[in-house]
Amino acid sequence: MIKVLFLIAGGAIGSAFRYGVSMWVQRTVSYSFPFGILSVNVIGSFLIGFTWSLAEAFNFSTNTRAFLFTGLFGGFTTFSSFALDTATLMKTGEYKLAFINIFASNLLGLIAVFLGLLLGKNTLTLIK
Repeated sequence: MIKVLFLIAGGAIGSAFRYGVSMWVQRTVSYSFPFGILSVNVIGSFLIGFTWSLAEAFNFSTNTRAFLFTGLFGGFTTFSSFALDTATLMKTGEYKLAFINIFASNLLGLIAVFLGLLLGKNTLTLIK
C-alpha cells in the first residue's frame, strides 16, 4: 500500500511539472507544432535515463523506484498527450508536422534516455 502512495505522490508532482514546463515552452515558442509536449518527453526521457543509472548504482528501494519511474516520470512524460497532439495535427491536415512529431518524439526520446544513462554513469565514475 505504501508503494501506491509513493506512486500517487510522484504522479501528482510529475503531472504538475508536465503542465508547467509544456505550457511555458509552448508559450515561449508560440508555434502550432506541439513543442511543449515534445520537450517534456525529451527532458523526461533524459532524466529517466540519468536516474535509472543512479538507481542501479545505488540500489534504490522499490518505493523510491515507484515514486520516480512510474509516478514522477510517468506523470511528467505522457504518450497520450503526444498521441492527441499528433492526431490533432492530422485532423487539421498538418500531416507533415504530424510525421515530424512522431519521428522527433521517438528518436529524440530514445537518444535522451541513452544520453541520460551515459551521463549518469560518467557522473558516478567521477563521484566514486
